[in-house]
Amino acid sequence: MAYNYDLSQNNAWLGFARDNPQAMYNAFIPKGSSSFMDYFRNQYGNVYGKYMGQLGGQALSGQAPTLNFEDYLKDFPFLKEWWSQSPASRGERTPTGMTWRV
Repeated sequence: MAYNYDLSQNNAWLGFARDNPQAMYNAFIPKGSSSFMDYFRNQYGNVYGKYMGQLGGQALSGQAPTLNFEDYLKDFPFLKEWWSQSPASRGERTPTGMTWRV
């Protein structure tokens, strides 16, 4: 997904975004249906936990944990994550079986 965010060090407000990761996360949620937006607003803890797992993996493999949250979010597969959920998890109604009465 393409984002028009200035993530360079020239952005005087990047520090604010880094100090408020939930605000940054909400800004990165792609626009979509209300059920899509609601689903991902409620997934902050899970997504941040996956990010922390990436940092832990870097550290345990002997690398400095240098992955920034904004870089993680730029590459986060929001749509893939969305479509991997069941329709019920996505807040979609599934049709119930029809009963034909003759």
